[in-house]
Amino acid sequence: MPQFSVSVPHNTTKDVATEKVKKMLDHVAEKYADQIKNLDQHFEGDKLIFSFKTLGITVSGEGTVDDQNVNIKGNIPFAAMMFKGKIESTLRDSLVRMMGPKPA
Repeated sequence: MPQFSVSVPHNTTKDVATEKVKKMLDHVAEKYADQIKNLDQHFEGDKLIFSFKTLGITVSGEGTVDDQNVNIKGNIPFAAMMFKGKIESTLRDSLVRMMGPKPA
């Protein structure tokens, strides 16, 4: 199954970035409510496990936060390969906005 991957620096503490990640998928699901359905997300330790449906296709993956970056990776069906770029750019844009600007 094809994968997508996004990594964004968080410029804050790991704990603060983790709290922001917890809210990220809710924000994306709300913003794209007409396209994203059946959002499921939960944490297993420090790892966010998620899945959702978009255009009838299930997308699943995980998110982790290290000392410098937020990392999201996941799986999409072959039938959704044409949406890989859109999925990655939407997640990246949301993460960049949520993590805030780099400190001066």
